[in-house]
Amino acid sequence: MPLRRSFHIIVNPIAGARRSRLLNAVVERLRRGGAEVTVEPTERPGHATELARRAAERGQADVIVAAGGDGTINEVARGLLGQGVPLAIIPLGTANVLAIELSLRPRAGEIADMLLTGPAQLVGTGLVGGEIFLLMVGVGFDGVVVHDINPALKKLWGKGAFVWAGVKAWFKGPGRDIRLIADGREKRAQWAIVVNGRYFAGPYVLASEGDISQPGLLLYLFRNGGRFALIRYLVALGLGRVGRLPDVEIVPVRQVRFLEPEGLAVEVDGDARGTLPQSVEQGTRFLRLVVPAGWKA
Repeated sequence: MPLRRSFHIIVNPIAGARRSRLLNAVVERLRRGGAEVTVEPTERPGHATELARRAAERGQADVIVAAGGDGTINEVARGLLGQGVPLAIIPLGTANVLAIELSLRPRAGEIADMLLTGPAQLVGTGLVGGEIFLLMVGVGFDGVVVHDINPALKKLWGKGAFVWAGVKAWFKGPGRDIRLIADGREKRAQWAIVVNGRYFAGPYVLASEGDISQPGLLLYLFRNGGRFALIRYLVALGLGRVGRLPDVEIVPVRQVRFLEPEGLAVEVDGDARGTLPQSVEQGTRFLRLVVPAGWKA
């Protein structure tokens, strides 16, 4: 593949010194490689979508790069869907699930090499409320956790802020009964996750058969809502064995309508995204994503 010559990097400025150093090192390597690089910071939630759409429509770069966490990447992807310019990432977030899907480590040399010469591959997408997602939609426990995150603690503690929010959610006790319609079939669960890839909440394999490079969503239904059932689910997630639990149902789906209980928290690609009711469906369009050379899902 010929060397790419121009990059427009959209960066979430809420990053610590270590992450800023990684961004600066990548930019320096790109410029040393002869590329033209512009960096544009976001100013508010949703701003990355506006910046990405505008940069793509104006033909400002060969690649639009999202520098931030999975939520920032989601925003940039929403601005690029249907555009010809590909998306690339510089993982600066807390969990960096998409980077893990791509086997991309937070190393400046690897990231710069991918940006300059990595292939742009089509990846499958999902839609929630008509907006794109790349990784997952969580209803119930993880939705509550993400909604409860204190931004100041997240910046200070990183993953520790998620752990603290998770402990608080666990102490609140059993979850709430979720009623949903999956491809026309009514189902119930205490916790539900729709996934587009393999990983969840960081380096944890939820869907061993998941493949972000192909169209298709998987629905995970966790039947029990007690405190000790939740611990069992989380331990199984850490061990990559969620699919072996008898009280977890896995359903390939094209559309899921989450109906009740109204007001239950929802997270999308690691960011809070409203409450129930919500509709999730398989995306009808692919997204072009720059991936490391030789990558296979």
